[in-house]
Amino acid sequence: MLEKLLSETMRKLIMLQSSIIFSSILLLFLSDISIAVDTITPIQTLRDGERLVSSRGTFELGFFSPGNSKNRYVGIWYKQITNQTVVWVANRDNPLTNSSGILRIGDKGDLILVNKSAGSVIWSSNQSKADNPVAQILDTGNLVIREANDENPNNYLWQSFDHPTDTLLPGMKLGWNLKTGMNRYLTSWKSEDDPSTGVYSFRIEAHGFPEAFLWNQRHKQFRTGPWNGLRFGGIPQMKPNYIFNFNFTSNQEEVYYSFSLKNESLVSRFMVNQTGQLQRTTWLETSRAWNIFWYLPKDQCDNYNVCGAYGICDINASPVCKCIKGFEPKKPEDWYFRVWSGGCIKKSELDCHKGYGFLRLKEMKLPETSRSFADNSMSLKDCEVLCRNNCACTAYANSDVTGGGTGCVIWTTDLMDLRQFTENGDGQDVYVRVAASDLDSYKNKRVMVIVIVTVCVAILLFGLSVCFIRKRKTMLSIWKRNIEERDTEERGIKEKSQDPLLFDVAIQGTRNYSDENKKDDLEFGYMSPEYAMDGLFSVKSDVFSFGVLVLEIISGKKNKGFYSPDNQLNLLGHVWRLWREGKAVTLLDSSMADSFPTHDVLRCIQVGLLCVQERAEDRPTISSVILMLSSENAIFPIPKKPGFCLGTIPIETESSSSKQESCTVNQVTVTILEAR
Repeated sequence: MLEKLLSETMRKLIMLQSSIIFSSILLLFLSDISIAVDTITPIQTLRDGERLVSSRGTFELGFFSPGNSKNRYVGIWYKQITNQTVVWVANRDNPLTNSSGILRIGDKGDLILVNKSAGSVIWSSNQSKADNPVAQILDTGNLVIREANDENPNNYLWQSFDHPTDTLLPGMKLGWNLKTGMNRYLTSWKSEDDPSTGVYSFRIEAHGFPEAFLWNQRHKQFRTGPWNGLRFGGIPQMKPNYIFNFNFTSNQEEVYYSFSLKNESLVSRFMVNQTGQLQRTTWLETSRAWNIFWYLPKDQCDNYNVCGAYGICDINASPVCKCIKGFEPKKPEDWYFRVWSGGCIKKSELDCHKGYGFLRLKEMKLPETSRSFADNSMSLKDCEVLCRNNCACTAYANSDVTGGGTGCVIWTTDLMDLRQFTENGDGQDVYVRVAASDLDSYKNKRVMVIVIVTVCVAILLFGLSVCFIRKRKTMLSIWKRNIEERDTEERGIKEKSQDPLLFDVAIQGTRNYSDENKKDDLEFGYMSPEYAMDGLFSVKSDVFSFGVLVLEIISGKKNKGFYSPDNQLNLLGHVWRLWREGKAVTLLDSSMADSFPTHDVLRCIQVGLLCVQERAEDRPTISSVILMLSSENAIFPIPKKPGFCLGTIPIETESSSSKQESCTVNQVTVTILEAR
C-alpha cells in the first residue's frame, strides 16, 4: 500500500516537473514571437522589455530611456543601427517613471499606453472606433492602426506619420491637409535626455505662396523661401542630386513637402534638433555614424530678416547688410553700430502713375511670400503688367525657375528677409519698384564721388607739395648762407652768432606768422599737428589737410575762425563732439540738407574724422579714403580724437563720472634763446 502511494506521488511529481518545463519553453517561445511580430491585436499586449519589429527588420517599436534619463517612453527606432536613433515618441510629454507600462488595443479600438501600477492611461491614439483593429509597425517607420482585413494606406484609422515628433522620414508628409485642418510639423526635443516638446518647430506656412519656417517659440528663426519648382528657394543645398527625390504638393486639398530616396538601401532622415538646427543626415555603414549632409541655419544671413525691410544680406560683404538701391537705412545711427533690424525706407516718394521703374536684383532669395500672390499660369511679362496696374505692388518675380522661368509671384507689402546668393543659379531675379530718379542715380553718384575725390586729392597734393618744396628751398638757402658766414669768423664770433641763428631760422621758417605772409603759406587750419609742432611732413600730413577740407565742405564753415558757442571748440572739436553724441548728421550745411541721403553724409563725416586723427599712423592712406568714399561695402574704423580741436570735450567713463578729454591746441610756441 505504501509502495503504491509512493509510486503515485513520484508519477505526479514527474508530470508536474514536465509541465513546468513545457510551460517555460512555451513562454520562451511566445516571448520570441512577441519580439519577431510586427502587430498588436486586441488580445495581445506589449510590455516593457518586449518589442515589435517591422517585417524586414528595419524599425523597432518598444520601451526606452533616452540618454541618462530613467523615465520610460514608447518609441520607434532603427533596428540595424547600433547607436539607438529614435525617430518617434508616443508619450513624449507624459513619461512613465517605472517599467510597469503596457501598450495594447483599448476597448474603443484605439491604441493606449497604460501605467499598470497606477491603473491610468498615459497616452492614447484617440482615433474613431474600429470593428477589428490592429496596430502594426511598417518598414517605413510608420506605426499604423487599421482594420485587420484592410491594408489599404488610404483607409488607415490612425498613423504616427500624421503625428511626427522631431524627425521626417522618407514618405512622410510635412504640411497641411486642408480638408481636415491637420497640420503635420516637427518639434525638437528639449534635450538629449528629454524627448518632451522643445522650443523649436519647423512648419509649412500655407498662406500666400507657401514656404516653411523654423520657429523658436513664437519667433521666426529661419525661412526656406517658397518652392521654386525644384527645391525651396532659400536652400541651395537641395539642388537635384543622385540621392534624394524632393516633392512639394500645393493644391486645394493639401500643402506638403516630402522626400524619398533614389536608393532604398540608404538610410537618411531630416530633423530639427534641440539646439534649433535643421539637419539632413545620412547613415554611413563604413564608419557606423550619422553624417550631416547639410544643416541650417548655417551663417548670419540664414537668420530671419537680419537686415530688416528692403535690406539685403550678403554673407561675403562687410558689413553683411545693405539697402536696395533707391532705399536708405531707416535708422542710420543703428546701422553704423551693425544693428540692421530697422531696415530701409525709400529715398524718394513713388508716383504710381509715372516716374517709376523696376530694379532687377539678381541671384536673390525671394522675399517672404506668406502674404504674397502667386499664379503659376502667368508669364513674367504678364506678371509685370499686373504689378504696374496695382499701385500697392512692391515687387514681382517668377514663381517657378524650371523651363527658363514661369509663373508669377507679386508682393504688395514690405520686402522682408532678402538674401544675396553668390553662386550662379542659387537665387532668382526679383524686380523691385523704385522711383525713376533712383534707377541710375546710384551708379552716377558713385562715379561722381570718385571723380570729385580724385580731383580734390590731386589738387591738394600738388598744392601742398609745391608749398613744401618752396619752404624747404628757402630754409636750405638760409642755412647755407649762415653756415658760410660762420666759417669765415673766429670761434668766439661763431659761438656768439650761433644762438641767434636758431631764432632767425625759426622766424624765416614761419615767416613771422604775419597776416601778409599767411596768404602765401599753408594756414594752420589745414596743417597737421606733427608738421606744425615738429616740422615732420609725410603723405599723412596731406590726409589731415584733406580731412579738414571734407568737414568744411559738409558743414559750410571754415576750421580756422570757427568756435562752438557751447564748448569754445573749433570746427574739428565741434564735429568730434557731435560724433560722440550721435548727432553728427546735424553738421550738414542747411543749404544741402535735402540733397543727400543721411547715410552718405555720415559716411563722409566719418571719413573726415578718420583723416584728422591726431596720430599720423592712425590716419588712412589716400587710396583707402577713396575706397571708403566710393564703396558701399568698405570697412570703416572707429575714429579717434582729432588733432587741433580747441577746448575740452566731456566724455563718459565706466564709473559714469565725467572727465575732460583734451585735444591738441592749434598754436605754436617760439622761444628766443639768449646767448651765454
